[in-house]
Amino acid sequence: MAYLGLVGRSYIFDLYKGGSIVEMLMDYGFDAYVLDWGVPDTVDSENTLETYLRGYLPAALDAIAAEANADSVNIFGYCMGGIMSVHALAAQPHLPVHTLTTLASPFDWSDLGAFVNAMKDGKIELEELLDDSGNLPGSVIRQSFKARKPTGDIVNYANLWQHMWNDRYVEGYQAINRFLSDHIPMARGAAEQIRDQWMRDNAFIHDTLRFNGRRVSLANITTPVHAVIAERDDIAPVASASILKEILPNATVDLLQIDTGHVSLFAGRQSVKEVMPQVFDWIGKHSEEIG
Repeated sequence: MAYLGLVGRSYIFDLYKGGSIVEMLMDYGFDAYVLDWGVPDTVDSENTLETYLRGYLPAALDAIAAEANADSVNIFGYCMGGIMSVHALAAQPHLPVHTLTTLASPFDWSDLGAFVNAMKDGKIELEELLDDSGNLPGSVIRQSFKARKPTGDIVNYANLWQHMWNDRYVEGYQAINRFLSDHIPMARGAAEQIRDQWMRDNAFIHDTLRFNGRRVSLANITTPVHAVIAERDDIAPVASASILKEILPNATVDLLQIDTGHVSLFAGRQSVKEVMPQVFDWIGKHSEEIG
């Protein structure tokens, strides 16, 4: 089962023919399922991490296991999706998860850029950013990512100009650029928890995660983990992503580092030709006993 965090559109897993994660998974012989968290409105503004990780996630895993006639499921979490998966398993190690693959997921939040640091230090107040629905707007999230790499759009446009003759490149560029400009709001309740736990407490590093009002430990996780890391990632730097191996004392964590960027790790030619085949091979080797 593949999913993103709470701010991305799930169609990233099926961008275009020849560049679709769903297509590649099926070509490798896997049953492919995608979890979409939905778009929060006023009614959903009180949603917390528990809403998603204690409510939606277990229900999705049970439904997939029943549909596939399997005892457990492989999880494939991109960016925030990988972080949420680790939080969920620390609190609920009994979840029917056979393996976890995290892609471009940062776990050390001590220095993830100006916006995160400002939120963490109280220089930017979450309450001042909320929209009329009581949620954190997608536009704010988009700007926080752009702030990490202000010249990114210029570089992308320059690359597009150089490849205007290549219909395949243009198709991929348009699909990826649409995704990068299409963030959804985050429920205020979850945003507050992420600010307090992930950002301010740096809870993954200090093993101080909380869930449903109680302390949970990363030592609870025994699921095999594959941490896939982009060496030129401006959102999930190598040090922040690779630390996963050190903070999960009872899980086997394999690291895969690729010389690419945050988005290219997951979408585009390099992802199709180099990254995903290695990821799927790892999942396949750990999935022989499912069912």
